[in-house]
Amino acid sequence: MCIRDRPRPVPEKGEVVVEVSACAISRADVDMVAGRRSVEISPAVLGHQFVGVVSRCGDGVDEIWRGKRVVAQTVPGCGRCGRCRHGFTWQCEQGVKTGLGMGVVDGAFAESVKLPATSLVEVMADLDDEEAVFVYPVASMLQALEAVEGTPPQRVLIVGDGNMGLLATFMANAAGHTVTVLGRHPSRREVLWRSGIGFIPVPDEALQRPELILPEIGDPYAWVIECSGRIDGFELAARCLRPRGRLILVSDHVGQPGAKLSFLIRSEIEMVGIGTGPLQPAMDYLANQVVDVPALVDNRASIYDGVSAFERASRRGTLRTVLN
Repeated sequence: MCIRDRPRPVPEKGEVVVEVSACAISRADVDMVAGRRSVEISPAVLGHQFVGVVSRCGDGVDEIWRGKRVVAQTVPGCGRCGRCRHGFTWQCEQGVKTGLGMGVVDGAFAESVKLPATSLVEVMADLDDEEAVFVYPVASMLQALEAVEGTPPQRVLIVGDGNMGLLATFMANAAGHTVTVLGRHPSRREVLWRSGIGFIPVPDEALQRPELILPEIGDPYAWVIECSGRIDGFELAARCLRPRGRLILVSDHVGQPGAKLSFLIRSEIEMVGIGTGPLQPAMDYLANQVVDVPALVDNRASIYDGVSAFERASRRGTLRTVLN
């Protein structure tokens, strides 16, 4: 990984150029740098959780976009494929091949980035840049909470207390659910307890032998949101479910051996995968300030210090890093 000068992007037909104000380092970015997730172009500019201002519009793009502060859907919808026609534009069959900053198309860890105008979402004036970059993980978590059925409060277990786990925790709590977290960072306990959220520390040996911690967890859950990013965390999450419970998968587990799935079959467990989700509902959620998302940022750095910022973001226990 390095920092280098590159030509400024020039928008083609249907594209815009955005001057990047801030871009958060995500787990996917860390995985690509570590070699756990494939990168198809070299050199590749990563970064997809960004906010910036449109500076140039290509042919066919309404000039009204110029000067607007925007975020952008990582997967641009084509509007023609089956998924787009059914309203799932963020799961576009063509767009998944060209996801912004995901090792296929250059991303936003740069002064400027070009992208399709159709992927743009305008940022509300009352959101600052640091709040706006949370639109991406918040979109995912809104999808996850939709998978928790029934009127709150429902008993919800969050497995994982990293960036995504804490965001899931505070959003589920704000929705009125009764939330408990299984995590590996005991330092999180006090801040969670102050919010009325249960915390159960998970020692390393319990990841290998879930039976050591199951008595402390108590009655099995109907809803478990898995955010650990680990195969053994996935297996622990599944063991905490009642028969026919729902395992809501926010994490993917790239670069890790597969899980043993026989217990999922025996317990008739349902699994639901969570993608990014549409950005506009997440923007509305952030505007209502339901959750104090800037509290989940623990490092702010210049993009010119990006290499050291990535090293820090890769360490266990760190929260979100935002480059600007």
